[in-house]
Amino acid sequence: SWSRRLLCMTYEALIVLALAAVGCALGSVVRDGIIHRFRIRAGRADLGILAANLAACVLAGGAVSLGSALHALVVIGFAGGLSTWSALAVEVAGAMREGRWARVLLHVPGAFAMALGAYLAARALTGGAS
Repeated sequence: SWSRRLLCMTYEALIVLALAAVGCALGSVVRDGIIHRFRIRAGRADLGILAANLAACVLAGGAVSLGSALHALVVIGFAGGLSTWSALAVEVAGAMREGRWARVLLHVPGAFAMALGAYLAARALTGGAS
């Protein structure tokens, strides 16, 4: 019956939402650790942001064929929490305010090109390119 189907769909949606939330929480903790290490060891948070974004793209590309529950946990959750494109925007805005135009002109297209390449390479390596 339609009411039973609706209840099952709602239950499945809640499971997916819970898995995505758990994954996001874990991903954001890992992201913070990555950025902190780059800030301390290399003195550059922007490299940590780039590393976190690239790792998230690799995860998203490698997990394209997962079922809905695992996809919610790994891609929507963990990779979503791990990535931080808004932090990239903050770093770029800071570089613009400081007049570091070479960094802006290299970093923005470079970050997006590397992210797309990481996603597509992971997707191809895991058989998701078909």
